[in-house]
Order: sequence, then C-alpha cells, then structure tokens
Amino acid sequence: METDSLFYRLFSEKPKLLFELLGEKIPRTSYTFGSHEIKQTSLRADGILLPRSPKSPIVFVEAQGYLDRKNEVYPSFFAKIFMYLRDQTPVNDWRAVMLFTKRKFDPGVPIHYQDFLITERLQLVYLDEMASAIEDQSLEVSLIQLFTMKRPLAFDRARAILAQAETENLDTIEQQRVLEWIVTVFVHKFPKLSREEIKTMLGTKAELKKTRFYQEIEEEVGEKFLSEAVPMGLQAGLSVAEIAKRFNVSVKRIQEIAKEYKAKD
Repeated sequence: METDSLFYRLFSEKPKLLFELLGEKIPRTSYTFGSHEIKQTSLRADGILLPRSPKSPIVFVEAQGYLDRKNEVYPSFFAKIFMYLRDQTPVNDWRAVMLFTKRKFDPGVPIHYQDFLITERLQLVYLDEMASAIEDQSLEVSLIQLFTMKRPLAFDRARAILAQAETENLDTIEQQRVLEWIVTVFVHKFPKLSREEIKTMLGTKAELKKTRFYQEIEEEVGEKFLSEAVPMGLQAGLSVAEIAKRFNVSVKRIQEIAKEYKAKD
C-alpha cells in the first residue's frame, strides 16, 4: 500500500482533516472526498474535495511521501486540475494543496506555477514541520503525523494517541478505527514487524486480527496476491520463514511459490 493511498483513505473518512492541516477554520458546508477519471487521458485525479455548496471552492489534493527526481509532481498535479476543470466545468472556484511528509521531498514549484503560490491558490503543507504537541491537535492530525516519525518516537506517539482516544471517551467503533489506522501505517512503515510485535510495542490488549487491515490481508491472501508478494519479499532479502510469518501462510506454500518464481527467472 503506497503512502499516498493511506492519506487518501484518511481524507475520505475525515474530509475536514485537510482544513486542520492548513490551520483553517472548518467550513460550514460539508465536503466529500474521492477521485475522478479524466476523460481521454491516462490521468486520475486521486484527491478531490467536493463541497455541497456552489459558493465553496473545490480542493484538489496531492500527497507526496518520496522524492520525485523527475520533477513531475507539480506539472502532473496541475495537468489533472486543468483537465478536470475542462471536463466538468464546475461553477465553484478552486484551490490546490500539496502535502509532503517531509520538506526535502518538495522539488520546488516550477516558475510556470509560482503565480498560484503568490495568490495562495496553491498551498504547501510539510508534516515534518508541524507542531508536534499532541494536546494541541485532533486525533486525525496526530495520526497523519505518524508518517514522519522514526520507529521509537512513532510508537511513543501511537500509545499516546490510543490513550487520548480513551480519554476522549470515543465509542468502541471509533477507537477501533484509530487502532486500524495506526496498525495500517506501521505495517507500511515497518514491514518486517509481525502483528504480535506491533501489538506488544503498542502495549494494547486489542486483538489486531479483528482490524480491517488484517481482515483485508487475509481476504487477499489468494494465488494472485501471494504470487506478487512472495517475489517482492525475496527481493527485499526476507527468508521464506519470515514471509510465511508475515502473511500467516504455511512455509510449505511459500516454498512452492518461491520455486515457481525462480523457475520463471
């Protein structure tokens, strides 16, 4: 699962999060978050906040968690925006937000688009430069900051978030959603950690098998998923036993897939 897809998943659940990251007052009108296939191109605008009110702006969002050495991130982003505006001809005004997990991943706004910075139609967010005091933030902002933290600090923050969720007396479903997000981020950031290791480091008694992430993994552990995951694990230097433990599959089954993979090389 890519970093940007994790961002978009959280934005779809909590559209107001984007305005919190910008340090803005939450708008009265409600927004929905989704993607839009652009006609006659291979482009997909993955992050679009659409307001109910025609008086509120459409917000285009792009999340970046790595260095784009080709410097295509801004041209691609604006190409999607302008193609969307051409296809949909909305009555709403628009604005754009580029969200970087770290400032060093920002290649710099090309001269062709710098007017959008001046007019503040384009806004930049760097998660690694945001205030880190958990008591001054919503749960969602704290959750999204987990992307920027190294392992010891990330687990310290995660335990604080779980404690905050209990303190705020969130219902069981919402507490489970918070745990799901933490687990999903950690599996993405620390792929060599097992489910039990994550559980131990979080200090939680919750059964992680019940989280949506692991349920999805179990549902996907079919022939197609394993045929792609096993070669990737081997290339990353994981042993057959480690891969079997990681996906909760028998060592024998992983050995069979590894043998098939080597035969194709």
